[in-house]
Amino acid sequence: MKKIEEILELITDTAAKAGTFPGVYEMIDGNGEIIYVGKANNLRNRLQSYANLGNLSKRIRLMVANISTIKFTVVNSEVEALLLESNLIKKLKPMYNILLKDDKTFPYIVIDWDHDFPRIFKHRTLKPGGSNFFGPYPGIHALDDTLNVIQKIFLLRTCTNNVFTNTKRPCLQHFLKRCSAPCVGKITKEDYTENVKLAKNLLLGKDEIARKALVNQMYAAAKSKDFELAAVVRDRVSAITEIQAKQYIRIDDVCSADFVAFVRGHGIAIACISFFRSGKSVGTETFLIENIYEENTDTDIMASFVTQIYMDVIPPARIITDCDIGNVDAINGFFSALGVTTKIVRARHELHKRVLKSCYLNAKLRLNGLNLRGDPLPELCKLVGRDNLNRIEVFDNSHIQGKSACGVMIVYENGEIQRKLARYFNISDEIARGGDDIWMMKFLIEKRLKSDRINKKPDLIVVDGGKTQVAAARDVVCDSGLSDTITVIGIAKQNDRKVGDEKVVLSDGEEKTLAENNPLLNFLITLRDAAHRAAIAFHRKRRQKAISASSINDIPFIGHSRKKALLEHFGTMEALKMASMDDLKMVKGIGAHIAKSIVQFLNRAQE
Repeated sequence: MKKIEEILELITDTAAKAGTFPGVYEMIDGNGEIIYVGKANNLRNRLQSYANLGNLSKRIRLMVANISTIKFTVVNSEVEALLLESNLIKKLKPMYNILLKDDKTFPYIVIDWDHDFPRIFKHRTLKPGGSNFFGPYPGIHALDDTLNVIQKIFLLRTCTNNVFTNTKRPCLQHFLKRCSAPCVGKITKEDYTENVKLAKNLLLGKDEIARKALVNQMYAAAKSKDFELAAVVRDRVSAITEIQAKQYIRIDDVCSADFVAFVRGHGIAIACISFFRSGKSVGTETFLIENIYEENTDTDIMASFVTQIYMDVIPPARIITDCDIGNVDAINGFFSALGVTTKIVRARHELHKRVLKSCYLNAKLRLNGLNLRGDPLPELCKLVGRDNLNRIEVFDNSHIQGKSACGVMIVYENGEIQRKLARYFNISDEIARGGDDIWMMKFLIEKRLKSDRINKKPDLIVVDGGKTQVAAARDVVCDSGLSDTITVIGIAKQNDRKVGDEKVVLSDGEEKTLAENNPLLNFLITLRDAAHRAAIAFHRKRRQKAISASSINDIPFIGHSRKKALLEHFGTMEALKMASMDDLKMVKGIGAHIAKSIVQFLNRAQE
């Protein structure tokens, strides 16, 4: 580490070289790690301010003391500096920056206009190109409901372009009256395009345009005495009315807006966004923000949150808040650089303030939830003899007599189980050895520790088991040369195998029995159970995928003719899996005995 005099000299020299241009600077420590990213309208003045130690907070003085190198990048404007800073913070996650920790993605409804017959589908990753994205939808159920109703009303296809091109007959969606089957010419290009435009109007909140167009179709069909078509269109009009009735919260003067509020805690903040699209509420979501210090103003927090969250989420036309955002022109310019026109405004109307009050309540509830759980880590650190435990990884596996074996790793970090950091592992029958749990666990931990795709190493590994499992896991850690930095413990049931009466097995084999309902014991059991549930769910998904991916040839007891008859009757394996014995017996050549065998085979595959 450099002496403070050397650091101050480095700051002064770098400030002189940077000049008075706008730009972004990076503070780098002795290990080459970027510890802070900042922006400035005048790089020289901003960097030189770090040399005035008397004017800096304790946290910033500590950061300055760790500086080994300073890099800077000159840009054309303050807006470009803000955009570059946001990108670097999101990518590098420097330890002294305000960080958005809930790196969530949201689903969108997409209409792909790159095809003559556009398809509609849901997608989580924003992509540039010829597609229209509608959202975001914080809740997948709200998206699914909307997508299902749109399919029923406008009969738009959801199949991929490859399936569309190669199909020779209508699929099941057509017979369920959810697709107009443009793949086989059941609808003209002009009529299909008109339906797509009406669906787009509905997604944009122009319900009345879509409804009136369908009403006109209904009257035209009735006038021409095509009463069957008129009845079909009438049902579609009713479906639109149903959508409108389900919108419990509607703000007519808001086309597309996000209501944003946050509450501060000790070292963290919880932000909440209530998403409104087309004047209707499509959901609410909360976000954890870390590295919050006393010197960080509410303006700092709001500006950092807004510029980080909207790097991956389509910004609305307006962001409504009651917090000062600081340099509004720079923030608006930031959105312009993203290719959107978004304005940040203060809440004025009473209804807007009511929505923000709800946001505050949701943020406060999540913050209280974090506080009520308490922090079990100090007691756990004391138990395992560690100064700190920043990252805990829990391993478990699942199989049926060694078949379809798989494993899972879940991660506890930043006060929560980080579901997006979970990793899933397939285990071959050779490694499973007919159900050798010890061998599979060693395989999982060894594969994880050798992985180049996971940069962080755990401070603590938790396994489900006693002395034998802990010793096996510890051997893997030692063989990896990480025994000085990684501790291993196990959670084992007592002889009565009563849930909540487990014991903790330390790395040296010593067993610790904690009192029933001890917060630390409950915390460790929660981690173990979360890994166990994830492993079982992945195992079940793997088996179901195996049967879905397999051909009908995998079904025993039937020959080529019967298989052909089954395919012709049900169309797909998915439809066959849902068939009852009575359904199967309707197929030529399938009697009661064979039908029973097929049902048993399919049920075993899905258990």
